[in-house]
Amino acid sequence: MNIRMKRTAGAAVLAAACWSCGAALPASLPERAEVPFEEVYPETGGVPVVIGGYGSAMGYDAADSCFWLLTDRGPNVDGPTPESKVFVLPAFAPRVGKFRLSGDSLVAVGTVLLRDAAGRPFCGLPPAGGDGSTGEVGYDLAGALVRDTLRQGLDSEGLALAGDGTFWVSDEYGPYILHFDGEGRLLEEYSPFDGSLPAVLARRRPNRGMEGLAYDAGKGMLFGIMQSPLYHPDASTKDVSRWCRIVALDPSDGGTAQYLYPLESPEHVVSELCALGGGRFLVLERDGAFPENGKGFKRVFRIDIGRASDISSLDGTEAVEMLSAEQLRERGVTPVGKELFCDLLAAVPDYPHDKPEGMCLLEDGTLCVVNDDDFGITAPHQPDGSIVVKRIPGSSKRDAAAIYFIPAADVCR
Repeated sequence: MNIRMKRTAGAAVLAAACWSCGAALPASLPERAEVPFEEVYPETGGVPVVIGGYGSAMGYDAADSCFWLLTDRGPNVDGPTPESKVFVLPAFAPRVGKFRLSGDSLVAVGTVLLRDAAGRPFCGLPPAGGDGSTGEVGYDLAGALVRDTLRQGLDSEGLALAGDGTFWVSDEYGPYILHFDGEGRLLEEYSPFDGSLPAVLARRRPNRGMEGLAYDAGKGMLFGIMQSPLYHPDASTKDVSRWCRIVALDPSDGGTAQYLYPLESPEHVVSELCALGGGRFLVLERDGAFPENGKGFKRVFRIDIGRASDISSLDGTEAVEMLSAEQLRERGVTPVGKELFCDLLAAVPDYPHDKPEGMCLLEDGTLCVVNDDDFGITAPHQPDGSIVVKRIPGSSKRDAAAIYFIPAADVCR
């Protein structure tokens, strides 16, 4: 996109989206609170779409007692061919919704559309080519090709609030890290294509880019985590590698570092990253399935990068994604240490969702987790471009985003 702004020195001081949230907390918290939504019928097809979709990332702003919830690129499903996507509402603009707790319910307070530097709303369509292109091809419900020819499409997944009213978003397509003002207008960006982020990040797996974003106030740095291992050296890492990259970025001088996070299984993905301070973070790791009889993998781990190795110097010499733990040790590489913080399925025994993706930790130790409901739609097992309602398995209930409030007593310490 021609109007994208380059990074600038002296970026604003940040406050973490997943950092301690200050004193302005509700007097009491419910076990869960559903996120308000409306239903929209697309021009083609009879299945209503939930708008909604607020579950890709979450932060809490003590200044206005609001939860900030981020959408991704919009309602879409897998298409009939590999790497094809059907965009149900092609003009959808990714956005942040602000919600405040009132009793046991969330009340919508406002919406911030993500816009470019000229004030034009972004779309969620995959780039037609060039920087940020993933190879994905978009179609509408009628089968017509839809694509982003101006590089205005973004797939927003990570969120970090700023103490001055601005905020940061990670975009999976590049991946990019984007800085917005309080009205959602683009201020600056960091990219693997201009050298402001490590170039190797452009090898992200399609639809598996920078999924989580957080700020460590003590270090004065942004941290982004990839959803899956990079295609590095190529796609042979898919479903084999266990190493997800964490990228550290100092907005004051543009300095970067990279660390390795070990997945419990190559089949898992990372959904969120939250800063605890002192180089410690929470990482939300999960499988991709609905829980079955209370079984599945939705866990939060506490990690520490204090003793982890910066692997940046290896990018030009070796693809670390393909190395075993023993081979990393032989090269003097130490991944981040991790320990269980919360097993979501144990803390919430009836947890029904497949995709917990947003997370923040309140000052009193309450862990807040929100799920991505995919705008209430999905595709048949053998996709043919049609859409159906996304339902909780074994139930007629539509999958819908909700914040779950897990007391400090129910998590590991």
